Amino acid sequence: MTKASNQRPVSSGPNRPRSRKRRPGTPLAWSLSIVAHVLLLAFAFLITWSVVDASEEDVESRILAPPPPRTFEPVSTLRPTEPVRSVASPPARQPTEPRPETVPVAEVADLIFAADDLLLDGTDLAGEEGGSSLPGIDFGGVNAPAARRVVFVVDASGSMIGAYPAVIDQVERTLRRLVPRQSFSVVLFRAGGAAPLPTDGRLRAATTPAIDEAADWMRALRPEGRSDPAAALRKAFSVDPEVVYLVSTDITGAGIYEIDRDALIELLDELNPADDDGRRQTVIRCIQLLDEDRLGTLRTIARMHGGTALEPGFAFIGREALGLDR
Repeated sequence: MTKASNQRPVSSGPNRPRSRKRRPGTPLAWSLSIVAHVLLLAFAFLITWSVVDASEEDVESRILAPPPPRTFEPVSTLRPTEPVRSVASPPARQPTEPRPETVPVAEVADLIFAADDLLLDGTDLAGEEGGSSLPGIDFGGVNAPAARRVVFVVDASGSMIGAYPAVIDQVERTLRRLVPRQSFSVVLFRAGGAAPLPTDGRLRAATTPAIDEAADWMRALRPEGRSDPAAALRKAFSVDPEVVYLVSTDITGAGIYEIDRDALIELLDELNPADDDGRRQTVIRCIQLLDEDRLGTLRTIARMHGGTALEPGFAFIGREALGLDR
């Protein structure tokens, strides 16, 4: 029997095409997957709904609860249970320390000299026999009691040009006979006013350096102007001297520069008053230079302020004795 012509011959061997097999159960797997997802979504929805429902009920229960009774006090009487922190106020301005005032050089020197006096009160720097004894003072042949404080008031007006160098030498010799336990000052009157030592006329211990400085200072100044001793005497008595040497050619001046003699004597009475016994605190010794004073002013002052019959406290030194009458 012959095969129909339309039938394909079956090939054998490696080139034979494989027949495609249909996977069994595929629709069933998809159905199961869908059902599982639906169930999972339903379960998640139920859980979410229950949580939201519970929260809403909780909120409603809180809102509907009656408010607690009022237990707080009014604000005006409210007392805090914790310490209230005070608002930090700006720091109080600290008092500033006062600026040290500038002390004038003269006051510093005065303090130093006062300290020297205290030191010298308890020591004997002179080393002379007798321990605390002081040497007497001699100026131009006029003696004065042994004193701790001595001031020289010297005329340095224009009329002293010739005699001034000799006066400086005499002042220096007198000072060098003092001991350091004694103190001194020098005040010149010139140009109508007073010219004290650079220490403002304050006392200095009679040491060699202090005497050297005083002598150099006097030599550096030239006599000039008119003679008016009032300001110089006030400056001299401001340091409480025990002895004052007043040296001048013509203490009251002459011509248009003449000062009143009685006014000068009254001034000294004011500066150096006498006690009930007629004694004065300061002894004044006077030296008249060059020419005699027709008014005798210095002689009168010396007699009123410590002179005696045995020690008048006055001397006249003429031109010849000064080496000027040649």
